[in-house]
Amino acid sequence: MARLWTCGFELQSTSAEFGVNSGVIVTGSPGISTAVHRAGGAASLRINPSAATAFVEHQITSGVVMRTTHRLYLRVDSLPAAATNVYGIGAANYFPALLRLQADGTLVLRDGFTETTLTGTSAALQLGRWYRVELDYNDVAGTLTSGVAAFKGYLDGVQFADVMCSNIAGFSRIRIGAQLAATTDLYIDDVAINDTSGSTQNGLPGAGNVVHLRPTAAGDANDWATAVGGAAGAANNWGRVAEVPPDDATSYNQTSATGTTTVDDFNVTDAAAAGIGAYDSVTLVQVGGRVASNAATAASIVYRLKGLASGTVQESTSVTVANTSWSVHVGASPRPYRLTAYTNPQSGAAWTPAALDGIQIGYRSDVSQTTVRRVSTLWALVEVVPAGSASLTVASETDAGQALTWRRARPLGSATEADTAQEAGRRKARACQLANATETAQPLAGRKRQALGNAAESAAARTVEAVRARPLPMAEETATAVPLVPVTGLGAAEETDAARSMGRAKTTTQGVAGAVEEARPLGRARARGLTVAVETTSVRPLMGGRSRALPLAEETLVVRLLGRSRAQQLPTAIEICEALAVAGGALVAVDRSVEVDTARPLPGRKRRSLIAAAEVTRALIGPRVRLVQATDRAEALALVGRRQQPADRLDASTAGPALTPSTSGPVLEATTTGGG
Repeated sequence: MARLWTCGFELQSTSAEFGVNSGVIVTGSPGISTAVHRAGGAASLRINPSAATAFVEHQITSGVVMRTTHRLYLRVDSLPAAATNVYGIGAANYFPALLRLQADGTLVLRDGFTETTLTGTSAALQLGRWYRVELDYNDVAGTLTSGVAAFKGYLDGVQFADVMCSNIAGFSRIRIGAQLAATTDLYIDDVAINDTSGSTQNGLPGAGNVVHLRPTAAGDANDWATAVGGAAGAANNWGRVAEVPPDDATSYNQTSATGTTTVDDFNVTDAAAAGIGAYDSVTLVQVGGRVASNAATAASIVYRLKGLASGTVQESTSVTVANTSWSVHVGASPRPYRLTAYTNPQSGAAWTPAALDGIQIGYRSDVSQTTVRRVSTLWALVEVVPAGSASLTVASETDAGQALTWRRARPLGSATEADTAQEAGRRKARACQLANATETAQPLAGRKRQALGNAAESAAARTVEAVRARPLPMAEETATAVPLVPVTGLGAAEETDAARSMGRAKTTTQGVAGAVEEARPLGRARARGLTVAVETTSVRPLMGGRSRALPLAEETLVVRLLGRSRAQQLPTAIEICEALAVAGGALVAVDRSVEVDTARPLPGRKRRSLIAAAEVTRALIGPRVRLVQATDRAEALALVGRRQQPADRLDASTAGPALTPSTSGPVLEATTTGGG
């Protein structure tokens, strides 16, 4: 028989695709996800319990000692806090062969009879990624005994366990989902079970995507009667068996005709519309249905498959539907698929995606019976292997590149990069170790990428090819300007006495430069942070795009103008024998001064409290500093700018208010404050 059962959860129901002759089908609250599923299909089984179990159970045989191989695709989005079994092989209420998901994301095999974890652990699963898990279990007859049944586990084709397990003494069922209380979030899709009979699908199932093709129009025959639902007329029978999920008693076709010639055939979804690629490989086609009867005995049908309209028909053996309740495939368990085709019945050749476009599926009354036979849902299950994703073993990479055909893909081990770059074929990709950069730049092939280590910069700049880039360490600037290639970046350079221009396409970060005796212009494309500069005896203009904070500067005998974009608070100045001009844009706070015989005007925009100042040979200018008191000299110092004087100049020839000892006039007290 080879392929016993396949399930992609495409009926989008946790019960419609499963059945058992005792016990329950659904435990807990497993769900169906139409948002997360594998390519081609439309749904998957979601297991998302909170400290609970959640699984489904399906019966494949009535209890047969046999070797079976199993496949499921597993995706974990949230790891369980404690380990839980996610797949079980066994019989009613007894599952000795278990696949367990650990809290660290690894998979192990478990003996459910002895309650022990068997030897072998898979690699840890990455969250949010689909993995193909395959199991090979060889049941043996006799008393239930530990260590007598061979049990193997594979992850994406790589074996992680080969152990001996307890026997079942008659395999019949599987369980899918969290079978120990857990809080987790995982998805299972595209399950398949094989036995070892026949010449096809008699080993591990391998890779496969499950797709359902559903009726879309009437086919060659429309003989069954309209029962319930849908548009009236036999020509519309296809519409009553095409719904998802199955609605069972809401709409179905039926017949009570005697004889064996009452047939319904239907055209189905095109392969491309179902997501099957033109170059995909078709593994098999299975026909399944939801069936029932008005009697518990003597009600039979057969399933039908044609390669094209009016073509050769392949039919199943007789299938009993004698069950007044709706069930999958057959009226009583076990419930494997009853019609599986590995080749096109029309040509006898392997299926192709193009050949799927012409198929018809249906059913026929079997055995001359007067009971009512009913069909509510019908579908063609197709398993395909997408082009380029065939299952291969891990290959060893040789020194010479080996071309892979476009339909093959395989994981390669890390390859050691030689001194000479080796071109990889366009259909071949491999991970390379980091290569040490040599003194000479080495071009890389167009489809090859490698990370380079840091290269040491030599005294002469070396050109880097356009297709290769690597980070360079900090370079030491020499006394002679060294041109830089436009595509490289250099570290901070020490500024020399002569200004050096930079190229248009190059921008570097310069180190802090010390100010020299002459002003040096900066290029337009170059900007850098400068240290605080010492003010020299000659005024040095600042560039328009450059500004910096200056330290305290000493005022010389000659007043120095400040640029428009520069403003600083000046300290109290020490008066000397000749007047010192103050620039219009500079404001200073002057200490309280002692009044002399000659009146001194005050500036119009300044209000200040003066204190006695001690004179030194030169004034000091700097931001926000305070000077000690200074003594006044005998000569009046003219003040520049817009100043208003509180009194006229008084001398012996001036007619004006005389200040006598008894005259009160403006007195500047020591406590008087003013604006600074």
